Amino acid sequence: MIMPYQVETSTGPFLAVTLSYFVLLAVIGWWGNRQNKNLRDFFTMSGSAGAILAGLAYFSTQYSMSTFMGVPGSIYHVGYAGMSVSVPGIAFSMIIPALLVGRKLIRLGHRYGMLTMADYLADRYESTGLRGLLAILMLIFLVPMMGAQTIGAGVIFTTYTGAPQWVGIVVMGVTVILYCMAGGIRSVMMTDVIQGVLMVFTAVTTFFVSLKLGGGLEAINAKLGAMDPNYLKFPGHNNSYPWQNYASMIVMWSFFCIGQPHLFTKFFTMKNYSTMFKAVILGTLGMWFSASFIEWCGVTGAASFPGIVGKNSDFVVPLILQAGLPSVVSALMVAGIFSAGMSTISSLLLTSTSAVSRDLYQRILKRDATDEDTLKVSRIVTAVLGVIAIAIGILKPGSIFTIILFAFGGLGIWAAPIVVGMYWKRTSRAGVWISVIAGEIFYIAMLTNFKWVACGFNPLIVAFIFTVAVLVLVSLVTKPASDATLARHFD
Repeated sequence: MIMPYQVETSTGPFLAVTLSYFVLLAVIGWWGNRQNKNLRDFFTMSGSAGAILAGLAYFSTQYSMSTFMGVPGSIYHVGYAGMSVSVPGIAFSMIIPALLVGRKLIRLGHRYGMLTMADYLADRYESTGLRGLLAILMLIFLVPMMGAQTIGAGVIFTTYTGAPQWVGIVVMGVTVILYCMAGGIRSVMMTDVIQGVLMVFTAVTTFFVSLKLGGGLEAINAKLGAMDPNYLKFPGHNNSYPWQNYASMIVMWSFFCIGQPHLFTKFFTMKNYSTMFKAVILGTLGMWFSASFIEWCGVTGAASFPGIVGKNSDFVVPLILQAGLPSVVSALMVAGIFSAGMSTISSLLLTSTSAVSRDLYQRILKRDATDEDTLKVSRIVTAVLGVIAIAIGILKPGSIFTIILFAFGGLGIWAAPIVVGMYWKRTSRAGVWISVIAGEIFYIAMLTNFKWVACGFNPLIVAFIFTVAVLVLVSLVTKPASDATLARHFD
């Protein structure tokens, strides 16, 4: 890959810090394995997570390699308008799901031993088939999302060592596979605590380093204004963010987290509603703080490193750290970027594993399988899915941000049966089946040949409205769930 900038650095400090960090995570995985006693421990910690653990885990899972590389890389081409998109949405990305669905999910998870999003939906709509549909769609969307996270590791390894990108992808992927196989959600959430702290530290440090490189904020703004005054105002360079896109993104990041299985299941790990309330405050502060600073680096990086084209702008944050810090300190900051990717990959991997081992194997294909059998299968599935994600990362079918946005939208459709079904007893199984399938088809159609239908909004927004409309109409003329099921979900 040809880059207009290449800052020389010592490979030794980078490898020493990075490998030490990976070893630490592996040790946590080994410890987590010793604490797990059953399948519920492996997937939800048996609902024992406290506020600090739950808050940092949710925040770390929400933040990905895209947050630290893909999003700044996208903002690099836009200017300040790009920052106005995700930061407001991120500020509510934990608050809104908690208010709308969190309390009920904690109660249902504890009372009925629910481990996955499919557990909830299959029970609410009395449908094993719906469990299978969700599991398959989770694999279709979550595995590529995992692969996208590994791309960032390849970018970093190339920037710091000159090694091929596949080296970084394999090293990160294998590390995540090992600690997920060993410790399940306990290892994932414990590593999330470390990773969350590192992410905040990296975001703040990178921002101030970028200010120094650019000669201060006033000088940076002057450079951007000379390049194109639109960098400094809405809707940004090349009219990148019209108001429809702006509104779409805020709604997406603040509401559609409800439909993301790896975030949805975090509520099953929390002790109680009080824990959730504290976790929301802590997680929201961490997300807002980190997002504000790291996304600003996309703006400041455009002034310090102008002329980067296309997907190469994903390099902008590593370039800032490389150019502005000593090698050892820079390597430590890069561990924070790795953290962003690894925290998300680990949750995605464990959630994808649950789709295969819990939702398909134990609940559909082999209903007499014990929890012990399923736990063994889970570890094998974790390894297989992890290898597939590594392969996707090496092939790199698109930019980090593009892949994640596609997957996020595909799963976001499921917010319709979750939210509507949680508040409207009349919601039916037939309504969910027809609306979700129709919504997914409509969403993909708008992404490909019918972009004009979205009228400038993100296709997920339009597809969701369509899905809800179909869900309501079909539910009105079909049979709802039984009284016994409704009593469980609405008592």
